[in-house]
Amino acid sequence: MLWLATDASVDEQKQLTGIGIHLYNSTKTINEQQGQPLPYQDNHHAEFQAVLLGVQLIAAKYAQQADVVVLQTDSQLVKDSLEKRYAKHYGPETAAILAVTDQFNLFLVKLVTDHTNRAAHQLARQAIYGLN
Repeated sequence: MLWLATDASVDEQKQLTGIGIHLYNSTKTINEQQGQPLPYQDNHHAEFQAVLLGVQLIAAKYAQQADVVVLQTDSQLVKDSLEKRYAKHYGPETAAILAVTDQFNLFLVKLVTDHTNRAAHQLARQAIYGLN
């Protein structure tokens, strides 16, 4: 089982956007963390982008271990869109994610609090502010 925690951070005043991805398994033999700045965009688009890059990472590097993938997100919109397989305003983003996740045996989405998603959140903030 792989756990994928993703988050986005947007500073509207400075027009900065970053995403954080934390991928791990229960034994921590897989423990990958990435923070990446993105071109400025709203938080919803960035949340979808974080998930897409996370599932693409799994497909590229960990496909053999991806029998069960659990996405942890603090975005209700992302969770609802992926579970319903539809998003009125984020259709292309949802479709791109589903095209990857449909390759996994089981893909689950879990809505978590900001506190639970802290590692991914910190990675996203580091991506835009360069903090350690």
